[in-house]
Amino acid sequence: MWENLFRHVDIQPQNANILDGNATDREGECRRYEEKIAAVGGIKLFLAGIGPDGHIAFNEPGSSLSSRTRVKTLAQETVVANARFFGGDMKAVPRFALTVGVGTVLDAEEVLVIITGTHKAYALAKCVEEGVNHMFTVSSIQMHPKGIIVCDEDATLELRVRTAKYFKSLPHREEMLGLPLPTDGSEDAPVSKRPKAQ
Repeated sequence: MWENLFRHVDIQPQNANILDGNATDREGECRRYEEKIAAVGGIKLFLAGIGPDGHIAFNEPGSSLSSRTRVKTLAQETVVANARFFGGDMKAVPRFALTVGVGTVLDAEEVLVIITGTHKAYALAKCVEEGVNHMFTVSSIQMHPKGIIVCDEDATLELRVRTAKYFKSLPHREEMLGLPLPTDGSEDAPVSKRPKAQ
């Protein structure tokens, strides 16, 4: 996290708090983390990605939607996906991880999930077009009052056409995200900003 995010943004090192997966007392580390979250008044913004199977954080398929920070056994698909961080050696990949729970995520004031690539398109479709399901833990974002998903075009490939068109046509989506407004009258322009037909 420090290498890929924190060192690129305005955050003091002492304010970067990550679970210590090498802790000798893993259960104690999970309790300490939940206590620290509570001590600072909760999580303001939870920024997450997902796995191709729709898990958020390391809340693998089948995780409880009320779970708290804990030790979680990793699914084989997650082990394979994380082998790249271990020189491609699957035997070096841990078979468990410390993770915030789905309930911990949902307690955050805001949740932002970033989903990119065709390999996550099925998970995005399950999250957006179906109901909340513990087999796709990212779908829990549906229950959050300030949850948002940001995705690229590739990640939308499994969405129904009308679902994709609906989200693309939302008025003010660019303003909400701080993006420039389309000016060419294309389908990507919000309905309120498209030129009137003559």
